Amino acid sequence: MHVPSRGRAAAAAGGLLLALAGAPAAASAATADVAGGTTTLKLAPGTAKALKALGVAVSPLRPAKAGKAGVSFPVTGGSVDAASGAGTIEHRGGLRLRAGGTTVDLRNFVINAGSTNTIGVRVGKAQLHAFRIGLDDAKVSRRGIQTVVGNVKVTLSARGAAALNKAFGVKAFKRGLRIGTASVRVRPGELAFTGGSTSLALDSGAAQALTGLGVSVAPAAPASAGDGGAIAFPITEGKLNARTLAGSISHSGGLTFSAGATSVTVRDFVIETSPTPKLTAALGGARVDLLTLDIGGLDRKVDGRDVTLGRVVVKLTAGAASALNQAFDTTALAEGLTIGTATVRARVA
Repeated sequence: MHVPSRGRAAAAAGGLLLALAGAPAAASAATADVAGGTTTLKLAPGTAKALKALGVAVSPLRPAKAGKAGVSFPVTGGSVDAASGAGTIEHRGGLRLRAGGTTVDLRNFVINAGSTNTIGVRVGKAQLHAFRIGLDDAKVSRRGIQTVVGNVKVTLSARGAAALNKAFGVKAFKRGLRIGTASVRVRPGELAFTGGSTSLALDSGAAQALTGLGVSVAPAAPASAGDGGAIAFPITEGKLNARTLAGSISHSGGLTFSAGATSVTVRDFVIETSPTPKLTAALGGARVDLLTLDIGGLDRKVDGRDVTLGRVVVKLTAGAASALNQAFDTTALAEGLTIGTATVRARVA
């Protein structure tokens, strides 16, 4: 086989840039959308007695429920930093306060942690920051991919106290009144990744075809070859929808295709799972479509915070096949050529 010069290789790389479409980089993985969970509020004994002395009865508004641990409110949305618990958490249900003929319904609690440190509620058509939260003694932990924030102190805000005093015609409600302690458990709607790797096991047929053409494939650091010859690419960040897996995963490292004096390196892979699954790569100063991803036989596993997505078949795009053929002076590489099987092993933030 005739091996082209470095000048021809550079021209081929330029042709690859022109042949393939650009793609955006992955978004930051600092926070993740919330899909569900529960916040449980346990009333402070002193507050419960004070309310009873005032003749104020407290009951949950559906779908909130009262239990031994307190009143539980279903989480419906928001976004949270899994490591710190900071973010916004939305709920359904609420609390009803009743005294004689007066009823005050506090609905749709919204926790704002790490910014205003308040709990907003809807009272009629108005929104009111009725409570404040204290996080000094709060404890953040993980249960698999879920985030749990316990020992959150809840107190009455100045606006909340004024509203309740006005509603019930009293002066007993004061700013800073200890309401109770909350525990928050949220389930992410997105899987935000901070580590792990994607490995590529080369298809034996593709490996033989490349060897027959005199083309070698090697990892570009920090990618590395592991046992069995599979090449691992470190995951730098990523987000996938927890249900549909729509999103993207970014990597460092890459692959170098070489034959004699000719070499082409593609790096910083980004897996994009929607709308059409593909893998893009950086080549020179552009981002190009390199591989299509067949996820028809996807094997998905979740073990604690570790997510594995296996049996992803990767194939050359038409543009990549054409450009590599040009670089290595051959016609043997075709669109749809199976390059190998990829496995994503990622750590959820």
